[in-house]
Amino acid sequence: MSKSRFSLISPILLFIVTYTLVQLYDYNATLFGITLAVMLILLSVVIFIMPLGGNDRYPSTELMAVDSLSQYEFNLLLMPIFQRQGYSVNKMKKQKRGLADLILRKKGTKAIVYAKKTMTMIEESYLKEALATKPLFQATKLIVVTNRFFTKDAKSFARANKIILIDRDSLDALLEAYIRQKHSHRFIFRVRSLFIKPEV
Repeated sequence: MSKSRFSLISPILLFIVTYTLVQLYDYNATLFGITLAVMLILLSVVIFIMPLGGNDRYPSTELMAVDSLSQYEFNLLLMPIFQRQGYSVNKMKKQKRGLADLILRKKGTKAIVYAKKTMTMIEESYLKEALATKPLFQATKLIVVTNRFFTKDAKSFARANKIILIDRDSLDALLEAYIRQKHSHRFIFRVRSLFIKPEV
């Protein structure tokens, strides 16, 4: 059922349910209580259980249409995610593009980020190429982000060389946390605006 049709039918359903409950209460209080309890249980199932059974495994990455972004847009998407973690983020200078995509700094830590938007799994060879550039930037950390996944060999190589991998699952979690924080900040700002009067 589409949202528009549901929005039209829902007031009618609400009226029918309310009318039925009132009639049950007048007829038999015990029957009313049982019916109300069953309805609340069914409502909780609809609200909390059904969304978990959805087919969308990556709600945030799908919401942001990550796979349809260009490489440049993918890089820009990552910037606020790392900023949320307390990093200062800089895009790579034009003459150094291709070596890395982002430079992160936080409390004496310098990390370089390789953002790989692709339709295939990331191989070990890509991580080797990225690791070779780490001394050029005098970086203490190497982070590789992708909208897909890493091969088994790539994961083993990353563990051995302390490379931080962010695959699609991890990216989705980071995006979801960022989106929730943005919504939370907007809510807090709106609540504060109700109580804080502007200076005249």
